[in-house]
Amino acid sequence: MDAVKIILLIITSIAVLTNGISFYFLYKKQKKNNYVILCINLCVSDILQSVAGYIPALFFDINMQKATTLCKLSAFFIAFPSFTTIAMLSAMALSRMVLLSLCFQSNQINYKKLFIRIATASWIYGFIWAVLPFLGFSSYTLENTRARCSINFSPKKNVEKLYLILLMAFGFVIPLISIIASCLFTARVITTKYKYFCVTYGKDNDETIRYKEKEKKTFFSFLIMVLSFAVCWTPYATIGCFSAFTSFKIPQWLLHVAAFFGKLSALINPFIYYWKDGLFKKCFLNKRLKATKTFLIKNQETNQVDK
Repeated sequence: MDAVKIILLIITSIAVLTNGISFYFLYKKQKKNNYVILCINLCVSDILQSVAGYIPALFFDINMQKATTLCKLSAFFIAFPSFTTIAMLSAMALSRMVLLSLCFQSNQINYKKLFIRIATASWIYGFIWAVLPFLGFSSYTLENTRARCSINFSPKKNVEKLYLILLMAFGFVIPLISIIASCLFTARVITTKYKYFCVTYGKDNDETIRYKEKEKKTFFSFLIMVLSFAVCWTPYATIGCFSAFTSFKIPQWLLHVAAFFGKLSALINPFIYYWKDGLFKKCFLNKRLKATKTFLIKNQETNQVDK
């Protein structure tokens, strides 16, 4: 097994493990927080990407001469969840911005239905973008690296160039702008509310301090989301830009770098969950607390029986 496949195996293993753990804890928490519905869908998307997209790539012939059916399907199952995840992250950012601006109407909103609709729309959106290459708007083809298949980044037809341009706009530029706008809006809301709390209750008030810490943590979780999104998808956006607007031949090292960072996106989201609300830590502490209580109760019952 070559170095590329070893790295892929490591990324795949970590992504499946962390997203599986995330799914378990998030599923248990969904009755308490409807927002978790979107996080669960992100986990499913990342697991699908890792299992159906990355694992088949481990069995490709190093010196493939043409795109096989398995290679094309692997590329599809990488693209489909990736587009879905990008759409969902954008929708999460925009919905947060809208809900913050309409906070006075929050009691009139059915959050569960809203988040289910966002998740459903994201899956449909991702599927449409991923299936278009099978319908002639582009194609899944063997990369110059001869190691994997991907969307055709060497377009010859105008329709293929148009697909890349639209993909770059709707799959990178617009989502990135949406997430950044949400971050900036959230920061403004935090500053405004914190000033209100300071004036009303004082800077040293416990509620003011608690609110500041809570909102600062939320803001930094979105900041991490922006940075992770930019780092993971900028290489592919760069390739798309070069391919659509120039005759520049994409070097193999850039294709490898883009594939590596794109695959990292599948294992980053669970760490955003942890940063956001300490999900894993809370769940482990709750389990440990329950286990301790059960142990103490059993000890008390045993002592009573002995007496």
